[in-house]
Amino acid sequence: MAKLEARMMGRELKKNLESEVAQNEIRDDIGKKYFGFSDMASPRYAAGDRGQQAVDIAEKMRAAARMSEIEGDIMKSSMPSEYESNNSFIGPINKQQQVGFSGSLYDAAKKTVDWEGRRDKNGYLDVYQLPSGDMGGSYEIAGINNKYHPEAAKALKEMNPKDRDEYAAKYIMNYTSPVTSKLPEEYGPFFQDLAFNRGLSGSVKLLQRAIGLNDDGVIGQKTLDRLSQENPVDVMKRVSAEQLRYEKRLIENNPERGKFLPGLENRIKNRYALFGMA
Repeated sequence: MAKLEARMMGRELKKNLESEVAQNEIRDDIGKKYFGFSDMASPRYAAGDRGQQAVDIAEKMRAAARMSEIEGDIMKSSMPSEYESNNSFIGPINKQQQVGFSGSLYDAAKKTVDWEGRRDKNGYLDVYQLPSGDMGGSYEIAGINNKYHPEAAKALKEMNPKDRDEYAAKYIMNYTSPVTSKLPEEYGPFFQDLAFNRGLSGSVKLLQRAIGLNDDGVIGQKTLDRLSQENPVDVMKRVSAEQLRYEKRLIENNPERGKFLPGLENRIKNRYALFGMA
């Protein structure tokens, strides 16, 4: 539905681009519906720079349509008729689904290492020099960077490359255990990867938004009670969509981050496909 609406709004934009009134109405719809705010009425356009305004609107439309497509890819799997919408989150159903991944947290951590890591010609994890704008320091090995994980990154860099995979997987398990140890077992592999990718508190906030709770970033009794009423597969689906919206807001506020979007899209899809789908 979001994808269809984005396309319809795109056609409407093209049709009415010459009309200042229609342009402003569409502008506000885009800002409010897809980005949570409207910045198109900023002083930047006070001098009558409508050409630039039209360009910016078009760019936002393309971004909205793309994000809708990605979200649709995750959300398009069959949705039981028992679901009921409630504001921004979809309520639980009684029928429980089993997650598709049956491995251990260590097995899951090895998948995270594979997704995060770059390898040398011998197949060993390599030291990767981070690009500008990454905000993770100057280098990383399997996503373990020297800004947020300085000791582990240093140890990985200095050790024998053949030992890096095991060390990295165990580090990811230990680092994310404050989240995974508090959640029901079936959520462990999915949230282990998410917590490493988006931080401990950040992963919990995405979960809480997806299940309709205040996002304080703490796994308390309210969060656990709500999860006990939920379908795990559906929760992971909604959390995936919630992360896409979060990434979209980050890029909206800092366009330089847009270069990381393709990798983030793949990570979100791969995580749900492996750890979330029944």
